[in-house]
Amino acid sequence: MGTWDTGSFDNDDAMDWVYELEEVDDLSILTDSFETVLEQRDDSPDETDCTIAICAAEVVAGLMGNPSDDLPAEVMDWIDDQPPPPESLRKMARSSLKVILRDSGLKELWEETDIYPEWVESVRDLLTRLQES
Repeated sequence: MGTWDTGSFDNDDAMDWVYELEEVDDLSILTDSFETVLEQRDDSPDETDCTIAICAAEVVAGLMGNPSDDLPAEVMDWIDDQPPPPESLRKMARSSLKVILRDSGLKELWEETDIYPEWVESVRDLLTRLQES
């Protein structure tokens, strides 16, 4: 994975996913992202699946009116055309992030870096933004 910082969209997989997001006009891409991680919760979810779920969670936070300061413009444009997320989607986003922080391929990769605490803090910040209304 080409990664340049701890932000949710600061890697190649995330930016590839943004292109996919722009091609859909409903929330199903978000649900699919969370289901993929939640289905792997007992087997340490894959790094790429986790990266995409974090991006999807950022979209949900944005739909709630709590976007990240560094949300890509393409994502903000997509959010502008969508309804607020249902509570079920917000819950899936929070559950996915908790799985990722507990045991995932992505967490393992970040643990090998000097900036692991910064990554954890960025995911925790996202969790907080998903709980605000």
